[in-house]
Amino acid sequence: MKMLVKTIAVLTMAFTVNLGAFAQDKEDDSREYKQSSQYSTKKHNMFSHEDFGLYLGLNTYESKNLPELKNERSRYVALNWKKNHRLITGNHVDIAFGTGLEFAWNNYMMKENIRLENTANGAGFVDVKENLDKSKFVVSSFNVPLMLQFGFKESKWSLGVGAYGGIRIGSYVKTKEETGAKEHFKSAYNLNKFHYGFAAELGRKGFAIFARYEATPLFKDNNPINGNAISFGIRL
Repeated sequence: MKMLVKTIAVLTMAFTVNLGAFAQDKEDDSREYKQSSQYSTKKHNMFSHEDFGLYLGLNTYESKNLPELKNERSRYVALNWKKNHRLITGNHVDIAFGTGLEFAWNNYMMKENIRLENTANGAGFVDVKENLDKSKFVVSSFNVPLMLQFGFKESKWSLGVGAYGGIRIGSYVKTKEETGAKEHFKSAYNLNKFHYGFAAELGRKGFAIFARYEATPLFKDNNPINGNAISFGIRL
């Protein structure tokens, strides 16, 4: 009898312990499921809080009196840091406003045997007696971009449209003769100090194509030659 009572007591204790463990497991599973459900229902935004972009492209300009360029060697390079302010996180479309800082370099490679120089009327291109292998002028600038961005979740494409404004921080002319002799000239060349323009980007999964049009002319209004810069290429 004592043995039976002892056996029943042991079985009862074991059953109680197992029941408690089972209940705890169910509670843990329920908590994990709720957390998982909350996580899974939380909407994901396509735009990160901030990102860094490298722009690589080509330059040209809209002008009637500026000389022809070697377009394949007139390169555009920019380093861009951007902070994205998420405006809308939707089921199908996300919207964000991006702004940040940017350093850009516009290279213009001349096709003819000429170079940019300061003249009595401003800045202009003059013929060079020596045969040139390379003649270019470079404008570096500091810009602040402002982009309204749309992310389409189903296709994973993103579209950005906006504007930018900036200040010129440097400009120079560099020539290289066929003999190998090089010359380097730094000057403002009557270029506009401040500028602004419009930009658009179309991308998918960290890769984008971009286009920019500078509404401010390259040179000041009193310059005998002038034009508006156009840049296009890829963003990595």
